Amino acid sequence: MKKYLILFVLGMFGLATKAQKPIYFMGDGVVNDASRATSYGIYGKLSTEDVWVLKRYDLYDNLMQTGSYKDENLTIPHGQFVFYMDLAYFNMLGKENFKLKNKTRFKYQEGSFVDGLEQGTWTLFYPDGNILNIQNYKNGKLDGEFKTLDRYGRIVVIGHFVNGKKEGEWITEKGTKVELYEQDVLKSTKSVKAEKDRQQTKS
Repeated sequence: MKKYLILFVLGMFGLATKAQKPIYFMGDGVVNDASRATSYGIYGKLSTEDVWVLKRYDLYDNLMQTGSYKDENLTIPHGQFVFYMDLAYFNMLGKENFKLKNKTRFKYQEGSFVDGLEQGTWTLFYPDGNILNIQNYKNGKLDGEFKTLDRYGRIVVIGHFVNGKKEGEWITEKGTKVELYEQDVLKSTKSVKAEKDRQQTKS
């Protein structure tokens, strides 16, 4: 099954790339022995740009990720990346019960690298396509708004990073707690629910 998929992908890949090659991974490391591989990929250099494009699959031929690199050894990610996840695995991790019609996998995460470092907005998704998390990067460090939502779009956590460190007000636990940070150091915590209860008691 795998060899037929490789041939098919190589044929389709040839429209945009040249010198397509198979590559084998054990974990995240590259191995030469295909029998030791835990996943494999097809990669080739774009004919119009100086980047190498990779499509990576598990041993059941499920697409795991797509992305591009600045080098043939695939050590410097550069450009848009998309990662995919198994639905049953997601449900098990999050104790969820999502169901997808005629699908067992979904797009879980997407974002961009520039010269090997995360850059701009990275987004995680629920199986139904709703946003799970938004995080922003600058030169490989979290920088800007960070937000986690539940499956219904309600904010669970929201705050800001500056140069990889939490800064300012963070609202957590679905809006019931407010934390104040200065350069990643927690300065104060208060319960929003407790504050509301005190105000109601006074009135």
